[in-house]
Amino acid sequence: MTNNPPSAQIKPGEYGFPLKLKARYDNFIGGEWVAPADGEYYQNLTPVTGQLLCEVASSGKRDIDLALDAAHKVKDKWAHTSVQDRAAILFKIADRMEQNLELLATAETWDNGKTHSRNQCCRRAAGD
Repeated sequence: MTNNPPSAQIKPGEYGFPLKLKARYDNFIGGEWVAPADGEYYQNLTPVTGQLLCEVASSGKRDIDLALDAAHKVKDKWAHTSVQDRAAILFKIADRMEQNLELLATAETWDNGKTHSRNQCCRRAAGD
């Protein structure tokens, strides 16, 4: 038996917290992390303790337009990518998610409050 407190009593950022999170997350647009155009962030509170988990970009119309512009720049290239190559890319993403399943499930538990087992997904569920 250890003297460690239950993880629900450990605040985000403290020693023993099950995740190593950045204090702030920006938008991922065009392959780069980009601060929100208006510079606004919202506080992402964990329902597990009510504590601040991290800050997340509060995106507005300008951010959406930037994301759409970036997507439009690569849509033709993606459309001309063979089905086999697209499938290989998606399977590689699925493999990476499975390799990090425990981390992702823990992050989702602290982010949305669902049970850890409920947050453990499998490759098949992504296709449903």
